[in-house]
Amino acid sequence: MRLHRLIAILLLMESRGVIKARDLAQALETSERTVYRDIDTLCEAGVPITSSSGPAGGFCFMEGYTINMKELHCDDIVNLFLSGIGIRPGEQTEASINLKKTILKLENSLPSQYIPDIRTARKRFYFDPAMWWEEKPPIAHMDLLRRSVWKSKKLNIVYTRSSMDMSETSSRVVCPYGLVVKYMDWYLVAFCEKRNDIRVFKCERITETAILEETFSIPEEFSLESFWKKWTKNFKDIVS
Repeated sequence: MRLHRLIAILLLMESRGVIKARDLAQALETSERTVYRDIDTLCEAGVPITSSSGPAGGFCFMEGYTINMKELHCDDIVNLFLSGIGIRPGEQTEASINLKKTILKLENSLPSQYIPDIRTARKRFYFDPAMWWEEKPPIAHMDLLRRSVWKSKKLNIVYTRSSMDMSETSSRVVCPYGLVVKYMDWYLVAFCEKRNDIRVFKCERITETAILEETFSIPEEFSLESFWKKWTKNFKDIVS
């Protein structure tokens, strides 16, 4: 949506000071022509944006103008980023409540001309994550899982591993490297001390969770995206 781009431009200009049109276009995955149109729209709405030429030039706010980014904290920025890449927290979780607070902070920082558009969008668009014939129960301990990933703290989990003919429950200590959402299922990617290897745990099968005080470091060469793509390919090869 265009409104999302306008908000992103404001945030980028606030955080970087001066930014070129091509850098905005690259960050927003759009064309420079679209960026120029969006800048014109913001100027028409009363946002004091100026431009300068040269190697160090670009777009920036006029001196003294701010959109109250100081009201947004680190957690707020992370919430916006996760929302922007399509990761939505579960209903009534701490993350869901914090995301709503973050969006409210951002709305209060925008020019008044955009408030009616935001209210209209909220009324006319709705995201329903539930499947038609099966309602997934909320994932227990989701907030704890997110917190342990973010704080790089080890977890003690109780996990139920299902197979064709039986279910096996075990307790293990893991180093949570990251969380992945595939369709509407959450997965924990973690180094398992019991198996001495990186394993994938379906979050809905984690029945108990306790965050330990011990922290860990993720290997420099580890990439969550690369690991997940390789793991899913291997998984499909096995089951096909």
